[in-house]
Amino acid sequence: MDKSAVHEVRTTMDDVHLLIPASSEFLRALRLVAADAAARAGLDLAEIEDFRIAVDELSYAVMTSTDHHLQLTFRTDEGTVVARGSARSRGGAVPPTLTELSRTIVSGVCDWFELADQRSEIVFVVVKQARRAMVERA
Repeated sequence: MDKSAVHEVRTTMDDVHLLIPASSEFLRALRLVAADAAARAGLDLAEIEDFRIAVDELSYAVMTSTDHHLQLTFRTDEGTVVARGSARSRGGAVPPTLTELSRTIVSGVCDWFELADQRSEIVFVVVKQARRAMVERA
């Protein structure tokens, strides 16, 4: 995916949408939905956990920069799962960032991610592919 991927994720009828308050007490529900989406994509247990961790870290980063609900969309395809999260940013707030530790974690557990502050909206996209799907495509 290129750097404009946050604009390219469109929804389909099979997508799962989740709307949660920007509070860490709702991350448990988010992790359950992320794990389910990864399982439906055919990822193995370790890959499911990796995706869940990446979505958790990115969602928390967005939550720290907004007072608005976080909207998430999960899309699955055979061997691939994509999550897109967004929320309106706080007026005049510091743009969201990942700590060095969080960036290292997310980079290590997903295939690609982006966290962007776009005018009045904070957006992330994260992609995880099954190892077997990557081998089959090679």
